[in-house]
Amino acid sequence: MAKNLSLSPVRPCRHRHRRRRRGGARRCFPSAFLFYMYIVVIIVVAAVVGRVVNAATDNQQDNNEDSQKQQQQQQQQQQPTRPPFIIEAEARTARELRVTLTKTQQELASCQSRNTALSDGFQDLYKTHLANVEILRKCKEGVLMNEEVTKVHTSTAQENNEHIASHSSDTFSSSTTQLRNMMNSNNNDDEVEQQYLSLITNLETSVNSLILREKTWERTISELVARRDLLEKREGAWERTISDLMGEVEIRAKREYWWMDMKTEMEGRIQALCHMAVLERFGPGPHYISIKVTLDERNPSSVREIIVQLAPLDLMPHSIHLFLTQISEGYWNVGTPAFVLNAEHVLQACPHPCLESVEFGGSRRRSRQKEPYEDMKRAGLDTVSFQEYSPMVPHEKYTIGFAGRPHSGPEWYINLMDNTLDHGTLEERKYHMGPTKYAAWAKEVLGRNGVMLDVGDGEMLVDVDAMVAIEPYPCFGKVIEGFEVVDEIARGVTRAALPKGEEEEDGFPLDPNLLLRPVHITSVTILKDYQPGTTDGMLSTKIEL
Repeated sequence: MAKNLSLSPVRPCRHRHRRRRRGGARRCFPSAFLFYMYIVVIIVVAAVVGRVVNAATDNQQDNNEDSQKQQQQQQQQQQPTRPPFIIEAEARTARELRVTLTKTQQELASCQSRNTALSDGFQDLYKTHLANVEILRKCKEGVLMNEEVTKVHTSTAQENNEHIASHSSDTFSSSTTQLRNMMNSNNNDDEVEQQYLSLITNLETSVNSLILREKTWERTISELVARRDLLEKREGAWERTISDLMGEVEIRAKREYWWMDMKTEMEGRIQALCHMAVLERFGPGPHYISIKVTLDERNPSSVREIIVQLAPLDLMPHSIHLFLTQISEGYWNVGTPAFVLNAEHVLQACPHPCLESVEFGGSRRRSRQKEPYEDMKRAGLDTVSFQEYSPMVPHEKYTIGFAGRPHSGPEWYINLMDNTLDHGTLEERKYHMGPTKYAAWAKEVLGRNGVMLDVGDGEMLVDVDAMVAIEPYPCFGKVIEGFEVVDEIARGVTRAALPKGEEEEDGFPLDPNLLLRPVHITSVTILKDYQPGTTDGMLSTKIEL
């Protein structure tokens, strides 16, 4: 069996390089199949790796784009929004620039058209001049024909100006007629020569006239070119000036925007500091104030009391801090504080020594020597730092507020009627009056020069002084007990009831709203642990803006 196997023929392998070299049995290895399999595996692996790399690259690009968009959004959010009145001012300036540029372009086009017309006229005159010179040359050489004489006569009558043409055409026509007659009749050569000389003289006169015209046109063209250059220079100067003005307007608008931000920030800081000071010194509130007055100095039993509840501390911290500090420092418990003014809509009180000032009927000499509230001013307690106001504390009847603008204090008043329109903000006035009435009131009161203001039917210019005069008064409390005392003081007689001629004292005009008998304020104290009786609460009416 082994012998047969050894003698049996063996099928030769196609891949001879795969045979054993050392006499072993020959066999065929399926290398082609494995080779193709390797190639397929490599292609698949390369495709998978390529997809993975592409996916990673796409994810990285998406992440980069998202991060760039987020950065752009953050930068846009950080950039300050430009106020609408700045945008409106820039739009108006751009419209004015366009109108000015259009007018300048129209003037330049008019100058160019005139220049073109002058150039065309000059060319025509120059051609006529050349033709006349040629005819003059022929006349001098004696080769001027009869047909050319007729042509010269016709062209000269058409081209010359009115007075030269009328004068020269008659002479030239008569001379030409005589010359034609003499040539046709074969007259004397001397007469023909004289006619030629006459014709030459007329032509020279026409040429001189054309030369003068040419010089005049040249001067006119030079003047127009100079005017065009001047207009171009002016246009460039206007553009530069307008650009400078636009830059200055933008800088001023940015400064105003920054100042408004700084002002708002400082007001917020002042309110926060006053809020902390009131909490530390007077407690969170509500704060109640007792005001005792003497209705009649001759009657000791005429002492009455008014109870005032101050506004919530979160709404008016600066005004509450100023008033409580004035009371605690004793400025309303010394001297002669009193209710001195009755203006029918408010009842105003002032601290010591207002009754000694000239404005309230006191000594003029002393008021000149010393300011009425010098001690309070030195302590920084005479006025508020800014016109603090909250629409949640409106100027209703029996509310109290600081008097004076633009820095209110130290006088304060009790509202005898609802003064929300006159003592509040423009927003409150617009809310109560409506857009139409508010717009008419703003145009009448505020004027048309100053800052931009939205009056309901579009923006308008208003006077800055008028804006200061309508700033709100700080309203920081309300009477909750003693309404009859306030009404009794309000019934006092003022100087307006005096006969004419007695309104002045020592030649100095006095306020007609001064009470003839000021009501003395005996004491102003801060009540602790006060429990109000029956009251409808503090500032029940709220305004939603």
